[in-house]
Parts: sequence; structure tokens; C-alpha cells
Amino acid sequence: MTFQEIINQMGIELLLFAACMFFGIRLIITRDVQILNKKEDPANIKHPREYALYAGLVIIFLGVSAIIMGIISFFNPRIALAFIVIAVVAMGIMWKFIYEKFVLGK
Repeated sequence: MTFQEIINQMGIELLLFAACMFFGIRLIITRDVQILNKKEDPANIKHPREYALYAGLVIIFLGVSAIIMGIISFFNPRIALAFIVIAVVAMGIMWKFIYEKFVLGK
């Protein structure tokens, strides 16, 4: 398999990986919670540094999952689709817990 075939097969996964890495790492480094929600007042967020860290890690998790899905798609597309669906659901659950803990204060 040539490099061009790999890029053709994994183009969107690589793009998603790059975008998630950029925003996740940017969020972790800058700790700017305004990146996540422009409408949310940062004063309403409890522990904004931890919120930015955990949110950045969840975004990075999605990017890594996209790369893993791309690799799995070379072997079995159905398993790759199931993997990314499970990863997105897991990301949604993690995001819900983070939002409830730091924004809603439950």
C-alpha cells in the first residue's frame, strides 16, 4: 500500500485528528474556557482551569479515536464504524459529566 492510498483512505480521519489535537492542546495550554462556549460567563464555571484541562483531554480522546478508527478501517470497515460510534457516545458521556461537575455544579 502506497502513501497516497493511505492518505486517500484516511484523509478525513487525519483532518479530524489534527483539528482535535489543535483545539485540545490549545485548550489545555491556554486554559481559556471561552473557546468552548462564547455565551457562557467564565465566572459561572467552578474551577475553570480543571474544566479546561478535562475538556481538552476529552477533545484529544476524540482525535485519537479517529486515528484508531482509520487504522481499523483498513481491516474491517464495520468494526471501524462501530468503534467510532462507541467513541462518540463515550465522549458525549464524558462531556456530560464534565459539564455537570464544573458548569452546573451538581
